[in-house]
Amino acid sequence: MNGHFPETPLTDQFIPYYFQIAGLLRRRIELGDLAPGMKLPNENELAHLFGVSKMPVRQALALLASDGLLRRRRGQGTFIAENLKKPKTLKLTGIIEDFATQGMEGTLRFLAEDALPAPPQLAEFFQIPPGETVVRFRRVRAVEGAPICYVSNYLRAGLAERVRRADLGKFGMLWILEKRLALPVRHVQQTLEARTADSEVAGRLSIEITAPVMYVETFVYGDGRAPLEFSQNFFRGDRYKYSVDLTSGGRGAG
Repeated sequence: MNGHFPETPLTDQFIPYYFQIAGLLRRRIELGDLAPGMKLPNENELAHLFGVSKMPVRQALALLASDGLLRRRRGQGTFIAENLKKPKTLKLTGIIEDFATQGMEGTLRFLAEDALPAPPQLAEFFQIPPGETVVRFRRVRAVEGAPICYVSNYLRAGLAERVRRADLGKFGMLWILEKRLALPVRHVQQTLEARTADSEVAGRLSIEITAPVMYVETFVYGDGRAPLEFSQNFFRGDRYKYSVDLTSGGRGAG
């Protein structure tokens, strides 16, 4: 297979395979690695590249097609869309602002720090070889004494060394990046998904196993679209409200 599609076995057992595949392809499209009009390998080839069955590949392609990133042509295959839709401008009034505050609302509790080999999705984002060490900080955000969000922040090892551990129990990671480390945040990409809590998430949020949670995956970029941070956030479905203001880019945007 050519260099556009290297073998990328999926190793993260906690994120659905179709979601990981869609995320990897989406970022390659957004970064221009996969150009408009380029033909994708067929489902069998993609399944081999990602080390999965055809079903999650089919689900990932369907998701990207519904988002307007792919075009399927009967008898010809699947192609990167020629006229990619420009994303609408979002004013985030929920997760980003909450985690960018200086700890004035609610509290943060620092749970643990560990060094992990980067799975393919993180290696792709951080532009490092798969298996290279990344650092994960696990924390719980509480409001009025009740846990509301379980978050894991991932940084490259070199950047993680610069983080003051005392700050992890006080401030959101965006605030730490910008204020403590003087790294301006230029772009944030988020995806949201409804899930049910597994045993770890349920324990951290004091809810029942299989209770509804909102899963938010966040990619943070700095100058020159340099990757800064990746986070996984699990919000209690009964205590958190997320809202956005959409600014239309013109007629037909809806």
